[in-house]
Amino acid sequence: MEMRIVVPDAGSASALAERLSATLSTACISLWDDRPEVEVRVEAESDRIVLGVLETVDRWLDQAGSGSAEMWLGENSYRVARWAPVEIRQ
Repeated sequence: MEMRIVVPDAGSASALAERLSATLSTACISLWDDRPEVEVRVEAESDRIVLGVLETVDRWLDQAGSGSAEMWLGENSYRVARWAPVEIRQ
């Protein structure tokens, strides 16, 4: 299975790929010069790896100050966004 994480620019893609390579094999991570995205190849549809990638992207969004990233898991697209507390006004 293939996961693709689309980010705002190539610099962001490089930083995210570096962070992902700290927890995954660099052999399963790919970058393109012409697209701001990171591809992660997941063998045998491993839930543990997919959850690890999601956690890494979530932490990266917080530290990079990026608002969100688009994640493709196979043919399905998801938006991963930074959590922001909702203000309750009285």
